[in-house]
Amino acid sequence: MDRIAAFIDGSDYSASVCDYAVWAAGKLSMPVSLVHVIGRRGSDTMPADLSGNLRLGARTALLDKLSALDAERATLLRERGRVILEDAAERMAAASPAEVSQKLRFGDLIESMEELEGETRFAILGKRGVSAGFAADLLGSNLDRAVRGAKRPVLVANRAFKVPEKFVFAYDGGPSADRALERMLAGSILTGLACEIVGVGMATPHLRDKLSHAAAALDRAGYVVTEHLETGEPEAVISKLVTDLNADLLVLGKSGHSRLRDFFIGSTTMELMRTCKVPVVIFP
Repeated sequence: MDRIAAFIDGSDYSASVCDYAVWAAGKLSMPVSLVHVIGRRGSDTMPADLSGNLRLGARTALLDKLSALDAERATLLRERGRVILEDAAERMAAASPAEVSQKLRFGDLIESMEELEGETRFAILGKRGVSAGFAADLLGSNLDRAVRGAKRPVLVANRAFKVPEKFVFAYDGGPSADRALERMLAGSILTGLACEIVGVGMATPHLRDKLSHAAAALDRAGYVVTEHLETGEPEAVISKLVTDLNADLLVLGKSGHSRLRDFFIGSTTMELMRTCKVPVVIFP
């Protein structure tokens, strides 16, 4: 069965992830899997360097204590994960009759997304994580890896939930934008919302025709569409339009044709996530 996978970690973004999951469940008429991933701990938590100067008996005793501490910590992390999931499930139950299941996973966020891919129609992530290290990773390489590897649409949630009414769709006429368009026409969480479709580049007849064709197709599918053809740096132009048009979401294909391709290469992706204060929906 197709499900919405909502990944939560107990951070300030978890409430927003839950609220967007409730909204998405209503739009798609789908159950939700609440997923909490207990990540692997780095070797920096193990003071192994201290044991090298100890007598054998003392070193063995220390390693026994460290092993017991690790076991206790693992137990606490599992308990914490269950509490996070239960609290989130209660929040969602109070807002929606949607079926909600809880999944406690171990390992890596990207691995967990891949393992659940077969049952996932749509994934939701918070922009940042619960700890400083996790936050830095998620807004950097981890988020980029998650989006690059995702074979399902992903919504990257901001801190505060707002029921979406309008979105900006960055459309450049390339293959990725056309795939995103096809998914939107087939039915998605965006169906019925006002759409500000934006092309950024030279106003060539080809781009104008592609933009008008896409806008007309969305209009026939039930979207309320307004066209924009702009020149300039894509990330700057689109970020400004998201603000000026009071959009609730930014919608992108995973990679683009021409310069929009840079959204998902290197630091430009993260800059777009930082500058746009609204959630971003990425179609593969």
